[in-house]
Amino acid sequence: MLEPACLLPKPEGTEGTHGTTLISSMVEQFPEENSPGNQGNLLRANTPADVVPEKLSEPDISRPEFRTHDDWFQLGNHNHRPGLYWHTWTNPRGDAEPEPIDEWVCTPIHADAITANERDESFGLLLRFVNPNSQWREWAAPMHLLKGSAEELRGELLNMGVRIDPKNRSLLAKWLMESYPKPRIIAALRTGWHDESFVLPQRTIGARNIKFQSEHAAHNDFVTAGTLEGWQENVAALCKGNPVLLLAMLAAFAGPLLKRAKQQETGGAGIHLVGDSSLGKTTALQVAGSTWGAPGFVRTWRATSNGLEATAATLNDTLLVLDEISECDPREIGAIVYSLANGVGKQRASRTGSSRETARWRIMALSSGERSLSAHMIEGGKRIKAGQEARLLDIPATTRTHGLFDALHEFPDGRSFADSLKQATGKHYGHAGPAFVKALIADTQDLPALYAKACSLPGFTGHDGVENRAAGVFALLGLAGELATEYAITGWDKGDAMDAALLGFDLWREFRGEGQTETRQILKAVSDFILRNGDARFSTIDDRTAVRDRAGYWRESAEGRIYLFNSPALQEAATGFDLRRILTALKSAGWIIEHDTGKRSKKVKVAGSSINLYAIRPDNGGES
Repeated sequence: MLEPACLLPKPEGTEGTHGTTLISSMVEQFPEENSPGNQGNLLRANTPADVVPEKLSEPDISRPEFRTHDDWFQLGNHNHRPGLYWHTWTNPRGDAEPEPIDEWVCTPIHADAITANERDESFGLLLRFVNPNSQWREWAAPMHLLKGSAEELRGELLNMGVRIDPKNRSLLAKWLMESYPKPRIIAALRTGWHDESFVLPQRTIGARNIKFQSEHAAHNDFVTAGTLEGWQENVAALCKGNPVLLLAMLAAFAGPLLKRAKQQETGGAGIHLVGDSSLGKTTALQVAGSTWGAPGFVRTWRATSNGLEATAATLNDTLLVLDEISECDPREIGAIVYSLANGVGKQRASRTGSSRETARWRIMALSSGERSLSAHMIEGGKRIKAGQEARLLDIPATTRTHGLFDALHEFPDGRSFADSLKQATGKHYGHAGPAFVKALIADTQDLPALYAKACSLPGFTGHDGVENRAAGVFALLGLAGELATEYAITGWDKGDAMDAALLGFDLWREFRGEGQTETRQILKAVSDFILRNGDARFSTIDDRTAVRDRAGYWRESAEGRIYLFNSPALQEAATGFDLRRILTALKSAGWIIEHDTGKRSKKVKVAGSSINLYAIRPDNGGES
């Protein structure tokens, strides 16, 4: 089996950049972040914030000024608790000398840097503050939250544990407006790749001069628990021998490759696991989601198109996991699939009438449901288009040996095996995805060339545009898994991932059927129309009985019954397609078995008059 390491020769000087050697070099190159905002360092180790130390320092105050005190301090004979203070003077009363006054504004908070995006827009402040558990947190806060009364900004800070004096809340906004720290860092307005760095809400992998900036500071899908080793032993190891589980996991690793290997600026693709209920589909989604976050990383399709756009933007360059497609409105899901795969949100106007900046993302989606995308759309009176079929790929998932599973790894049945995976994904999560990104940053291989080599494998040969596009998605999945194996993240054998991707492509192609999407839909529509209306709306040419809403006539031939459709009935049968496209599909399938020279219709005498009819025999094997 072809693997990334042998798809291309490594450049000179890259020997040893795989396996444990690569992981070791990554640890040296990108040590874990030790900033207070990322690690939650204690304000004073093992000491409650309300305990006054025996000996207090007395700072030198230059009134009037704001100052943040990270610990208790003394001024004159008074002890003061930690926090941001406004040190000023009382207003003079007559000839009396002004007296010092110390207004407590909030718990300790610092403005460590000024933030702005690459275009010198979206300015903000990198705030560092302490919560009631005496842990430091960070938030790159957009300055526009200070508009009006700054209520939104205070709400976010309160949500993260900052205590604010209600009577001095205006002083907090004043301090923020007067803060001009010297450091300048880049504000990343979405997660994912920014040059050679990968930004997550609470950490940046790569460069240190970039931070995630968002209006909602506390929201973070990329949480961790347990260890990478625990995840490898109890989750990834159980995927071996289970190609559908492997396929789901490959989707989790493929997100960061959309830009690095496929070189996409926006967009993505997805796979949809189709099958009966309670046979392992949700378990597969939880396994994939554990690569990046907690069990809550798995969402449901029960959301509006706007909500899913916002979610995709927050998960840029990673994985969007959506369970149970039947919970989505079948009338809207086609447009949602287009939007998610194209990576561009709706154009919206601001309150002033100007256009807002459109949300953009790159995402791999992993979905599940008892019905295919096509079947779900039909329920809403819609017909799937080729573009939608190529963007969310239906995979029959529950026809394996034990539902979705093939190898139970000594568990007695599929249920106990699934329960073990669910328990493990609830204990160990959020490590593999960032570790994969670290390895990508350190990898010096030509990833676009590796992707091109993977696409050229014989098993990924397509027969039309939709198949070629799908083949590219499965090739990316295979490459992602092989790289994760090479980086010693999964513990799988070389070739396991690519084998699963090749099998996935075969399963999708078999489930889809042969031919262009529209052609297959037209043929099925015409065939179904005949089954529904053959005796009611057709009669023999010699039959003079009145037929209501006549669709045409029929006559027998040695090869089978020929239906002579009139034009309105043919268009009714394949609603949504124009007559030219219907006839092209019927002709290509060999269903038009008689026609006049240069035409697709045939003049037929009926009751003494010549009319144009279309002679159609379904399932005819050859061209006329």
